[in-house]
Amino acid sequence: MTNPVWRPSRLAPACLVAVVLGASLVLLGGTPAVAGMGAVEPGPDLVVDATGPGGHAISPDIYGVNFVPAKLGRQIDVPVDRWGGDSAETYNWLIGADNPGADWYFEDISDCWAATYAYCSGHKTNNVRAYVQQIELDRSLGATTLLQLPMAGGVARFAPVAQPLPCAYPKSVYPHQDAFDPYDPNCGDGLDHGKRLTGILSRVETPINAAWDRRWVQSLVKQFGPAAKGGVGIYELGNEPSLWGQTHADIQPRPETAKELITKSIALASAVKQVDPSAAVLGFSEWGWIGYFCSEADTYGSGCSSTACTTSVDCANHGHLPMAEWYLQQFARYDAKTHLRHLDYFDVHYFAQGGDSTEVTRSLWDPTYTDPSWIDERIALIPRLRCWVDGHVPGLCPNANGYYPGTKISISEYDLSLAGVGAQANAIIEGDTLGIFARENVSLACHWAQPVDGDELDDAFLMYRDYDGHGSKFGDEWVDSTSADQAEISVYGARRSSDGAYTVMVINKSSQALRSTLQLEGGISGAVHAWQWDGGPIKQVSTPSRAGNALTTTYPPLSMTLYVVG
Repeated sequence: MTNPVWRPSRLAPACLVAVVLGASLVLLGGTPAVAGMGAVEPGPDLVVDATGPGGHAISPDIYGVNFVPAKLGRQIDVPVDRWGGDSAETYNWLIGADNPGADWYFEDISDCWAATYAYCSGHKTNNVRAYVQQIELDRSLGATTLLQLPMAGGVARFAPVAQPLPCAYPKSVYPHQDAFDPYDPNCGDGLDHGKRLTGILSRVETPINAAWDRRWVQSLVKQFGPAAKGGVGIYELGNEPSLWGQTHADIQPRPETAKELITKSIALASAVKQVDPSAAVLGFSEWGWIGYFCSEADTYGSGCSSTACTTSVDCANHGHLPMAEWYLQQFARYDAKTHLRHLDYFDVHYFAQGGDSTEVTRSLWDPTYTDPSWIDERIALIPRLRCWVDGHVPGLCPNANGYYPGTKISISEYDLSLAGVGAQANAIIEGDTLGIFARENVSLACHWAQPVDGDELDDAFLMYRDYDGHGSKFGDEWVDSTSADQAEISVYGARRSSDGAYTVMVINKSSQALRSTLQLEGGISGAVHAWQWDGGPIKQVSTPSRAGNALTTTYPPLSMTLYVVG
């Protein structure tokens, strides 16, 4: 993935409106105007019950971002900022350069090669260290840095400050390639009629191993202190290893096997823990569905699938188990031998692979939902991850005890935005995703922005992290919340420990205005403030009609409404 570009927020200030909720009938504000909404249809019943099942702490780290800009980071009080991705897999901290591989013509690119530094103009050598800048920004924001360590086996060898750029597949050596960099025409894509060329591995890459990464961690601890004292908090073991033979074919000219992956992963995790025992380690970080089950050396669909790994070439090397299960099993066994936990977060990446509606979020949690893409299976991503780690998820867990109990669940790269549905719908998808992460007790998640997102997606984060423009946030303790039809309207409730207030997020995911009743049960009472986003600025709105403990109102199409009660 390439680095994201965040757009500015469109939060608007609003005046305070309060309604006191009591046991008697109160009718204030009435039904909001529905002009422009079209016909209003009955919506599903919603219930938030403070005495129902729930009560788990909502990890603030689910609101993380990859490469957060300073302005947005301050607005949402960003908890985790990830330095990672394809380019980070080849980052050379000693010279400040990386190689994006197949993402951009296998070129070594310096940190000063950015608009901020006029693309190295005036630089005799590269003196920029982008990772230092990100860590310093994170420290100023109070955010934890999640830093990916290279693990594929090679990093950029050069830090050029002028063209021509050094590259793995120069036209002067390989004149017949499918495409060349339009800005640096000597650099090719390494393909000849779709077939990967065999490059010279030392041309633009310096070989590395866990000892090289260890020196980087030592340098980081020396410069910023250990994790326990504000240094880098989490280290990631590489990025999307089952794609190395494609994305980084000049480093990994043949597919990575399961044994190679676990050997590198354990060596790197051990190096981190030896240098900074207070730092957390995050690993697996596979790109998506196929990578959860098969190594790169396997052939998906020919002996390796989501249901079995039987005859594919690498199956025996990962015990005929899905790669995710085997990876966890191997770390658990290593920890049993060493009496030390080496993997703190079990991490995957997840991007929507298809679909044309806001229902795409059901693949995160619903075991009855078939993903509307080439996957065409029941993904149930978060319960499946929980199953692999801890077990005890009926229908998903062949090993009822899990493979590595106690490991935290992480999704360090995700984006469920869809092409063609529009920016407003994509913001709704993100808002729903954040609510699901809270309900399903995910420990960490970092959004990866893509051009398809639309400018409004930031507002989904703001609805949870700064809905009033003064830093007010969604609650941090989950409260049982149910919708009679979550495909139409979802509801997410929480209690805020700082002031005892209850926060309730209601998301109308349909393109139809819907009138629904929200039951507040279990002693949820007090003054109600309401904020709403319906495609424009976030604004404070009048509160709905109330009868007893029931709030009834019309929710605009594709809208998010947040109630603060207490």
